[in-house]
This record gives sequence, structure tokens and C-alpha cells, in this order.
Amino acid sequence: MVNVDGDTHYWPTRMLDRVTHPGKGEVRIHDGAADYIRDGKAIWERIPESRWSLENRYAIMDQEGFDLQVLIPDNRPLPYEMEPDLGCELAIAYNDTVAEDIAEYDRFIGVAWVYLPDIEASVREVRRTVEELGLQAVKVMGAFGDLHLSDKRLWPFYEEVERLDIPVLVHPVAGVAQNRFFATDTRVANRPDLLGVGALGLPFEYMAEIARLVFSGVFDEFPALRVGFFEGGAGWVPFLMNRLDHSMLRGHEIEPNPRQTLHQGPETLLRKPSEYFEQIYVAAVSWEAYLPEILALWPNHNVIIGSDYDHGDAIATWPRTIEGLDNIPGLSPEDRRKILSDNASRLFGFDRHPERLPSGRARTSPTPA
Repeated sequence: MVNVDGDTHYWPTRMLDRVTHPGKGEVRIHDGAADYIRDGKAIWERIPESRWSLENRYAIMDQEGFDLQVLIPDNRPLPYEMEPDLGCELAIAYNDTVAEDIAEYDRFIGVAWVYLPDIEASVREVRRTVEELGLQAVKVMGAFGDLHLSDKRLWPFYEEVERLDIPVLVHPVAGVAQNRFFATDTRVANRPDLLGVGALGLPFEYMAEIARLVFSGVFDEFPALRVGFFEGGAGWVPFLMNRLDHSMLRGHEIEPNPRQTLHQGPETLLRKPSEYFEQIYVAAVSWEAYLPEILALWPNHNVIIGSDYDHGDAIATWPRTIEGLDNIPGLSPEDRRKILSDNASRLFGFDRHPERLPSGRARTSPTPA
């Protein structure tokens, strides 16, 4: 059994050395931390060394009981709100650097970042990262502008991802998600009416995007596509499955017809909405004490777990993620194994491509950032 921490964050600061675009900004390292300056503004301050040092992660992994970490590209230095030339160059630089870094280790799952606003470039880059660099997933940041994850403009991207047999990992910026639903200014931290809004942004975003993915026919068009959603917890999943199923048009004594949606008439869905959740993976948080009840409502669940290393927000549970999971009353050994190991293995395709499982690499010191 290989325990997988499905949500940790990584940003190798030295990736900027590969970028020639004048708008790339600069990193200033002092007192063991780094500041990222772009366009004369601090994009990110006091970045801890743990964000770019892989060697420093081993002690935490061993303390937690995780064998592998999934390295999800950090949000703040890699947004979509930049000019395309810079975005595409940053994507290539990030992916090259991560592939170079993890080649020295046997405990990390590399995830590509693509500048999704340039869809053609994203298709080329995800192909390169898997076939040439050996990365094992691609991260996207959810909806942006007028483009949602269900948009047909993204279908060439999904086609390539499905061919490569890697998952899409969805991890938006929390502030963007909450602004989409609550129109709040996330910079205002002392207003009582805004407290807790950050906790709702991601699950609300995910419910809306999953509904779009289901009803748009994305999962019918790409039946092998696997999509993971992070830092929104898992408690909302049975509600959404039930709600989507019962949105199907039906009479008083007629079962839902998966080919018809409420108020829309005939559709092309091949299955009930809840059945598409076999292609959807959700990262639970180990303080979700109701998890056994959630899993009873989703018996063939695709729940994984993530620590959010090395963030310090409410979602972050390191270094006691597995301990928290084990303290949940009523969680069966079978579900524990699925959450920690088996579901992640299916998400990343290790069950079909065992050669992709990180193993047998020399554990040496990482290249300095």
C-alpha cells in the first residue's frame, strides 16, 4: 500500500532563470525566504524555502505517513491573468524545472501547469510534459473569463489529456472562486459579513463546474477523462449527485430520464448524472468528521486526501493529516485504504501504468533554488 498526499504545493524559484520575457519579474531571497516581484509589485512575499525544497519535505512525509506527494503548481506566481507570451513561457519553464527536480527523487508526482487561455499551446505543452518530461498530471485553475471547463473550445485539450491517460487536477485561486459567487473584495479581512466566505468559494465553484461538465456531455465525449477537485472537501458530493439526478425531467411516477433535463427537453446524456462521478475525484479534508456518512452515500467513491502542504490555512492539515483521518469514528479499513492509496492510484493511472509510479530513483540533494 502506497499512501499518497494528493495536495501539496510547489514553486521552484529558479524556474525564472529559464524565462527570457522581460515581464517575468525577479525573486529576491533573504533570511531563508523569498519575495517574488513582478511589474514593480510584490506578487508573493516571504515564500518559505519549503515551497521549493524537496529535501525538506521528507521529514514531514515520514512524520505523516505519506510515501508520495503530488506537487501541485502554486497559484500566485502562475495565474492566467497575464499576456500569452509570458504565460506560455512560464509554463514551459515551470514544467522543465519540476521534471529536472523530481528526477533526483522517488517520492514525488510531477504535475504540469499550462497557460490554458492559449488552448493550442496548452495541447502542445501537455503532450510534451508527458511524452518528453514524464510528468503525470496537468493542473488547471478552473473557469476564467467567459470560458468554463465545459466549453467546447477546451475539447481538443481534453482529447489530448485522455489520449495521454493522465488526470486533470482542478485547483483555482480561492479568492477568484469566492468573488465569482459572492462578489466580495478578498482584500477586506476585517468585515464580519465576509468571514467564512472563503470557505464557500471552492465548493460552490466545483458544484457549478461539475454540473456544466456533466450536462455539456464532456464525460460522454471523453469517457476515460478523469478530473480531480482540490481543497473543497467532500461533504457536498452526495447532495450534488442527488440534486443533478432529480433535475431530470420526469412525471409523478416516472423515473428520471437521463436524456432530458428540466426545462430543456431532449439531451444527449447517456447516463444519469450521478453515474458520471466515476470520472470525478474529490480531495477530502481530514477534519470532515462526517466522512463515513458521505462515503455511505457514495459507496463506489473516488475520495482522496491532501494535506495542503505547506500552507497554513484552514484546509491545511499537515503534519497530522493521516492522524486526523484515523480519528474519524466509523471509517472502515477498506475506505481508509481507498482514500489514502487505491483511489489515487486509479486517478494517476498507476494501476494501468505501474511504470509511472515513482520508485527506484536516487535520493540526493535537490538543485538549489
